[in-house]
Amino acid sequence: MGQIIQLVIQFRYPLIFLGAIVEGPILTVASGFLLNQGGFNLVPLYLTLMMGDLVGDIGWYYLGYFFAEPIVRRFGHFFSLNLETFEKIKSVFHKKSSIILFVSKITMGFGMAIGTLIAAGAVRISFRIYMFYNVLGEFIYVAALMLLGYYFGFIYNRIAASFKILSLFGLLIVTGIAIYGFSHYIKTKALRKL
Repeated sequence: MGQIIQLVIQFRYPLIFLGAIVEGPILTVASGFLLNQGGFNLVPLYLTLMMGDLVGDIGWYYLGYFFAEPIVRRFGHFFSLNLETFEKIKSVFHKKSSIILFVSKITMGFGMAIGTLIAAGAVRISFRIYMFYNVLGEFIYVAALMLLGYYFGFIYNRIAASFKILSLFGLLIVTGIAIYGFSHYIKTKALRKL
């Protein structure tokens, strides 16, 4: 078990990178917490989280780029989405791509981030524009989530310190009750013998 922990510690940044590709938001908050606890260095952690999340975004973009339109053509009628509606979506997305991409990134798409990233590829937004606004939003997004985790680290430390004090206080009370009970037992036993 010790060797596994040593490997995890040794390869923590590559593991964070891979994790950020798959699940960026939760991992970023957890990483901020671990940063607070001294498990990481700020700059390498920040850059690793950004790069991992961006690699995931690239994957979603190309998924939309290569597969969305054929799926809409074949199965769009199940979702009330035809080619005419798809063309309208393309038009709006191209006109407002910078705002849509940036706001989607910093707000995690209000729950629709992956859909927005796939849609950007599906409507053929320029990859250069896509990456520019994703990187711009990524700076804010990663920093905000890391700060959230870092702040939880402070709360955790305060709670842990409070629990130490409460545990010590509780231990004193239990010890006092035990001493009182034992002395009462001894006195009662001694009085019975008299």
